[in-house]
Amino acid sequence: MLKKQITGFIDYCKVTDFPTRSIQSLSASLREFSAFAESLGIAALPEISYRHLLDFVADFRAPSIHKKKARAWCLHQFYHFLTLHNLVGENIALGLLYPKIEKTGPQFLTVSEFNRPLDHFSKTADSPLGLRNLTIILTQGAF
Repeated sequence: MLKKQITGFIDYCKVTDFPTRSIQSLSASLREFSAFAESLGIAALPEISYRHLLDFVADFRAPSIHKKKARAWCLHQFYHFLTLHNLVGENIALGLLYPKIEKTGPQFLTVSEFNRPLDHFSKTADSPLGLRNLTIILTQGAF
């Protein structure tokens, strides 16, 4: 049902110099969107509503937060193309929000985890090689 529009969009992306990885991501997301539309029995673009877009982004095949963001970006781009070429009356994907992906903070050693190698290397510091190893460990922990 969407094959012709998807092919046209991917060709448009190639002509407008989208990066190869972006084109691959768009292609994969649009294949999923086409499967989603077919599963609902949607036969034409005008039958697709904003609610369908939301359901696809949020629920189709239980996507991760990263997949949801990729799908929202894909639909923004696809509907922009459809609007430019007058294949739809309005860009219904404009209202799709990108999900917030929480940044993960750095992980640090606990005091006991930090002390474990210190204890080990301090016990073996009775030779020049052991002293060298202890010095290396101490300088690593100083930064």
